[in-house]
Amino acid sequence: MNFDFYIFDLDGTLLDLGNIGVHVDLILVKTLKKLNVHRIPEKKERNNLWRSGEKFGEILREWGINDSYLFWKYFDENDFEKRKVLLKNKQISLFKDVKTALELIQNHKENKKLAICTNTADYIVEFFLNYFKIDQYFHEIFSLGSNVDQKFAKPSPDGILNILKKFDHNPLEKTAIMIGDSIHDIIAAKKAKISSCLILRHIEKDYMSYKEWNIQPDYVIEHLDELNNL
Repeated sequence: MNFDFYIFDLDGTLLDLGNIGVHVDLILVKTLKKLNVHRIPEKKERNNLWRSGEKFGEILREWGINDSYLFWKYFDENDFEKRKVLLKNKQISLFKDVKTALELIQNHKENKKLAICTNTADYIVEFFLNYFKIDQYFHEIFSLGSNVDQKFAKPSPDGILNILKKFDHNPLEKTAIMIGDSIHDIIAAKKAKISSCLILRHIEKDYMSYKEWNIQPDYVIEHLDELNNL
């Protein structure tokens, strides 16, 4: 276990929401309808929003949405509502390897630090960390919300850099790694100049093979306990 700081994505990495892409698209459509968008974009167009990075505002304006703050407010509200239904139906859970892996890192003799960097709204993150009783493992959490603009969402490195600053990270003395299940996690890690680790949860089923990405992770694992060997 050679890293000093372990930064985790939440959805799809620690939290199992099943087919995340389907849920997210349903929430997006519901949000667009709530905002009375004249024409609901086709699925391919909707997918472009998640690949747009800091340019999400341009896409929203093309759809007739000028108030991006209101869009994300409604999106997060619909997201939380959907998650609570999934939770009630036992369709959300922690991946089975999560608590064991977190405890192993937390109890390491070299005082490793753990953090979460996620694009999910802060109040949703707080709810699920408390619900699954894993909040105590993390020294820092970077999430989006009323005080954090959407432009800081991954693949922006700002969330990771914010965490590293709070950890007083000196790259000459300490090493850090970002663990996530999407290309956005890998890009954010690369931009922040730390190691990147892709965990193959549902990725091979829901997306193209990661081997086709134009940017590659430093490590690829199937289970979190493999972090012990990195």
